[in-house]
Amino acid sequence: MIKVIVNGALGRMGGIVACEIDAVDDLTLAGAVEAAGHEGIGNSVCGVETTDDLAAALADADVAVDFTLPESASAFFEACAAAGIAAITGTTGLSHKQITRAREISSNIPVLISPNMSLGVNLLFKVTEDIAKALPGFDIEIMEIHHNRKKDSPSGTAVKLAEAALKARTGANVVHGRQGMVGERPSGEIGMHSLRGGDVTGEHTVIFAGEGERVELTHRAHSRRTFAMGTLRAIRFLAGKQAGFYNMADVLGL
Repeated sequence: MIKVIVNGALGRMGGIVACEIDAVDDLTLAGAVEAAGHEGIGNSVCGVETTDDLAAALADADVAVDFTLPESASAFFEACAAAGIAAITGTTGLSHKQITRAREISSNIPVLISPNMSLGVNLLFKVTEDIAKALPGFDIEIMEIHHNRKKDSPSGTAVKLAEAALKARTGANVVHGRQGMVGERPSGEIGMHSLRGGDVTGEHTVIFAGEGERVELTHRAHSRRTFAMGTLRAIRFLAGKQAGFYNMADVLGL
């Protein structure tokens, strides 16, 4: 039995992940944590009382999962390092400094960071890199749409898709949207376009446009449970792992 705590357990994603953990036989929800001052502290999440004491919750855990905000992710990593607990975060919008620090921490504990826990999206990262290599003369455009409450733009997933394409396009640059007389499209450009509206869980499309043909890769998430299922697989993967810096490609064996 793998004992898991969820940081951000009263959030949209955290709550779903907590209840999915509670619903399976090989994982147990050992703690539900929220930020100090949250109005829901003391409420129950799938039978577990929420607390704002992250350090205390980590004392009885094998793996900690974080779905919060970028500003609280650093404290999460530091707390996991102090407790010697494997750390997973699906929080998007982490800064370069935060990721660098997480890499440093991963010399002591297993750390897994992914802007998207969907298994299909993480396969999309690999396929995007492969196609970008195979079709060097094709223009690349990335488009994403999310619900109107999403705070970061572009999505962390879209950023990672661009990073995957850039591995095959040395010297290319990412352009965020276009407006006005911008001139002809340079060949070394990757277009990034963000849409926001309604209750869209998440949709990402990578377009490879060449002369006389076009390849489009699209992933649609139908519910947040998609990300929860990937998170559970990541928990099982990371439990008992040696210290190191991991991502969902490692979980999928890619």
